[in-house]
Amino acid sequence: MINQEHIEALYDCFDESATLLYKTHKIPYLEGIVKTCENIMANSVEDSYSDIIDELKTILEKVSDIEFNKEEIRKAFQYACLKGFKHENISNQMITPDTIGVFINYLISKLYNKKHLDILDPLVGTGNLITNIANNLDKTTNIFGVDFDGNSYKLSTAIFDMLGYGEQVYFQDTITFKCQPMDLIVSDFSGVLEDSVYNIIGHLSDNIKSGGFLIGIFDEEVVKEKVLVEHAKELNDLWKLFGLIKLPKKILKNSEKVIVIFQSDGLNIIQPKNFLLVDLPDFNDQVGFKKVINHLNAWFENIEFYKLGE
Repeated sequence: MINQEHIEALYDCFDESATLLYKTHKIPYLEGIVKTCENIMANSVEDSYSDIIDELKTILEKVSDIEFNKEEIRKAFQYACLKGFKHENISNQMITPDTIGVFINYLISKLYNKKHLDILDPLVGTGNLITNIANNLDKTTNIFGVDFDGNSYKLSTAIFDMLGYGEQVYFQDTITFKCQPMDLIVSDFSGVLEDSVYNIIGHLSDNIKSGGFLIGIFDEEVVKEKVLVEHAKELNDLWKLFGLIKLPKKILKNSEKVIVIFQSDGLNIIQPKNFLLVDLPDFNDQVGFKKVINHLNAWFENIEFYKLGE
């Protein structure tokens, strides 16, 4: 059970500490969040901040006796990052809305029979999407992230550490990243240009098991029908196009976004006879959303395809 007071208390800790570090040592707010994570994990403050060490310790003491669950930590961290982006004039599209993470978990439950998943986010950003998925998935997970942006790398490393997911974030250009084959790749490709998007998708085929899925959030303009079909032909030896789900504009501040699902090719792959194609209504439209979920449930029950783990 999520305790809103816990979220607020931890957010205040991030905010007060980062603000103090900015005012006294000119440390950027986002870096201050990372420093605060380190202080919380160590339950101490570096001597290099001797002039404000007592104030920083007082801030930490306010949360030292609270037992936070993973979602409380993630949400508080997310809110602090959003303030940091505003403070540093960075687009908040780096943080994927929580409702999309919840819906992706629903898709994962339909696509996989495995009880454990190794998951890679090749454009991990702040780590919000993949940790949202890992925190709420009814499977055990081992998660990995990659990002070449310095702020993103530091922030995602900090939240992975806070949540106990290990030091599995890599500071590297994703197009050169190689790892053990993953069960699942999931990422938000918002803002990535068309040529780069499909180059990345092609490269990622080296990092996934045969039959594994890539679930990506894309700007609609880079996956318009003609563009998507043409690139799908080029990628046909690596990936099979599995489905496309249009997201409601309201959730993304009137941005046109879609979820595209690819499945890694292999000997046992059964490509569905009917392509999965859905327009999601607003998540607050309970009647419309339930209707779509019923349609999706029926599709998954009646369409033959290869599930990793069967």
